[in-house]
Amino acid sequence: MLIAITLAVLAQQEPPKAEKRSDFLRRLYEKDRAGFADAVRLAVGLAKDAPVDGDARAEAAGLGLIDPAWDLADAAPVTKGTVAYMLCRALNIKGGVTIAIFGLSRRYAFRELVFLKIMKGGADSEFVTGRELLDVLTNAELYKRAGSLDAERK
Repeated sequence: MLIAITLAVLAQQEPPKAEKRSDFLRRLYEKDRAGFADAVRLAVGLAKDAPVDGDARAEAAGLGLIDPAWDLADAAPVTKGTVAYMLCRALNIKGGVTIAIFGLSRRYAFRELVFLKIMKGGADSEFVTGRELLDVLTNAELYKRAGSLDAERK
């Protein structure tokens, strides 16, 4: 009886609504460490040129933005290398000689995005704050539109 009542109450409740993009960006800006799910959501949005509606992780896997071997929890802090890898895939950045020889990895993707001035220097293993992630996304959007950041910074 109790189970039937609980099920009836749950059926009458509205399904949880997706978080608005503005709320998501505000929450992300205030984070000391951005999570893997945050980075995936932004990378998918960049690749699709549209906000993410459903499961961002599944869409990212379908678009080839994340490596299937990664076993990261959604709440896990994301590193600069992981963000760089997803952005290189989203922006279709082929990289230089090192990537051509060894293939795309988090380390070489980070170095490539530092070279292109999409990301700031440091180590690929450093965690990313919410503000840094938003800055990187802004630079990636500018790069996607112009093909280079040189014209935007002059």
